[in-house]
Amino acid sequence: MKAEDLLKQNEIRVTEKRKIILEKIIENDDPISAEEILDKLKEENINMDLSTIYRNLNTLEEINLLLKNTNTDGISYFQLNSNNHKHFIRCISCNKKFIIENCPIHEIEEEIEKDTGFVIKGHSFEFTGICPQCQKKN
Repeated sequence: MKAEDLLKQNEIRVTEKRKIILEKIIENDDPISAEEILDKLKEENINMDLSTIYRNLNTLEEINLLLKNTNTDGISYFQLNSNNHKHFIRCISCNKKFIIENCPIHEIEEEIEKDTGFVIKGHSFEFTGICPQCQKKN
């Protein structure tokens, strides 16, 4: 789906900057940080402030169009809010992130809802470890 269509569908004002930011998230497919979005925009000679990117990302998260996951390193990653969202594992040595394709939490959400009475609207977690390349170095 196009960024403009997603914004209209979620009844949020369509602005050029919001559209560009959302397009970068759609194109990337994996969770992406505001800094990574800024880097992609610079590569395309699109001028935008980091604060503008953060402001728009937070707005899109507030209306549940995006999911936000803040890792233990303090960096927030954003992705479209869909049934096939992704998590990742981050190497504590080189700080690279690796995507976990299937969300392992969906299987236990029903049980948690039953046990707690909550209606779960989302979740976020981060795995950390040492990647194979860094293990070889040590």
